Amino acid sequence: MNTWEVEELVIEVAEHLGGFTPLIRAGHPAYLLGPAGARLVVHPLWSQRGRIRVLGVFPDGSRSVLPDQKRHEITVTAARGAASIAKRIERRLLPGYRTDLATCRERLAARAVQDGTRAELVEALAELLPNATLTENERATVIRWRLSAASGTFTVHGDATTSIQIHAADRELTERIADAVHHRAS
Repeated sequence: MNTWEVEELVIEVAEHLGGFTPLIRAGHPAYLLGPAGARLVVHPLWSQRGRIRVLGVFPDGSRSVLPDQKRHEITVTAARGAASIAKRIERRLLPGYRTDLATCRERLAARAVQDGTRAELVEALAELLPNATLTENERATVIRWRLSAASGTFTVHGDATTSIQIHAADRELTERIADAVHHRAS
């Protein structure tokens, strides 16, 4: 099958697959876009003439949230026709894919909330410690600071838990930092 034939098939399959619309763009694979953010990419199988692969795609950033997520795909013979292909997608691919997609979206939403909470805490600490240096990655933000003889490190993890190390700080600074952490954590 050539690209044009796959694109035509995707348009026909969308007519038989409830709630799905085709997405055809020059130079890109053909997609079926469905409810709740479902995205199915359709590729010809070059090694198996007349067959296509339909693969459920997860949102960007999902690999870090669900590193062991299952791959949802089927292969079908294009000659069976659009109605038959739509039935096979509905029966063999969509049940598991929809479940995993919902789980993935829930975890991405929870992560966004955690990232927001982490950002608020980091901002509060950075205001207290204006010369602090920040190092960020997707799992944690590390804040290193020094005020005269006092120094410390805060590691604010993705779930907004915090590891704190303070060296040689006076009571006032320690209480201000503890208060900021307490207010942001609650």
